[in-house]
Amino acid sequence: MELQYINKSIQEYFSDLCDVANSKNLLQKKIGQILAKNSKRRIDHLKITQTFQKYLDFHIGNPHSLTGSLSGFYGVDLDSHTRLIIQPIPPDLSSEALKICEKVMIIGIVDYHGDKNEWLIA
Repeated sequence: MELQYINKSIQEYFSDLCDVANSKNLLQKKIGQILAKNSKRRIDHLKITQTFQKYLDFHIGNPHSLTGSLSGFYGVDLDSHTRLIIQPIPPDLSSEALKICEKVMIIGIVDYHGDKNEWLIA
């Protein structure tokens, strides 16, 4: 799939994961080694999957649709509390559209702990 980023800051964090030789370890410095490593895995899984529906079918990282203020987005587990937030970019979120969706927007990383969402990368 093709990845897009909601803003330049998000793109900088995640692009740094892919340029190992020139990496400044931006994500690792911000959220720690384990979450950065898990983020890279999830990004790699998204990149190699052909469509968003196939990604959902593989269940890697427990992708799940979100509700409330995050309706229209999906969470992907990085650990027990922390999620990579993504948004498929099809014409709509119907099952037929997700089958052909080949683009995903990276929104950020949020900690689902307690009653509020703490955005770690936004």
